[in-house]
Amino acid sequence: MRRIVIADASPMFRDAAAHLISSLPGYTLAGTSTTSQQTLSLVESAGPDILLVDLGTVCGLETVRRVKAAARPPRVVAMTLFHTPQAAAAAARAGADALIGKERFVVGLRDALARLFP
Repeated sequence: MRRIVIADASPMFRDAAAHLISSLPGYTLAGTSTTSQQTLSLVESAGPDILLVDLGTVCGLETVRRVKAAARPPRVVAMTLFHTPQAAAAAARAGADALIGKERFVVGLRDALARLFP
């Protein structure tokens, strides 16, 4: 089972994403967080395979940089309200392995996971 941490300030989004993750074969929820510090602590303690992080609400780009600087970082799937070339470039510079737009979250997450874990 691949373990996923969700970092997002919205309780409704976290609940919806957790529900989706629970329906994906081979994946399980390792925890959720709402702040950058909670995210960093959770990634360190839970050792997830994947971090889903909202770039807009939890100091996203800096969180991605700090997570990816760790010795054994998880794959990072960054999320943004709208997938734009500028958001994709910023996420890539920060070290994200994938970027998905929340407007297409379900399909985007499935596609990203398939690319990251063929």
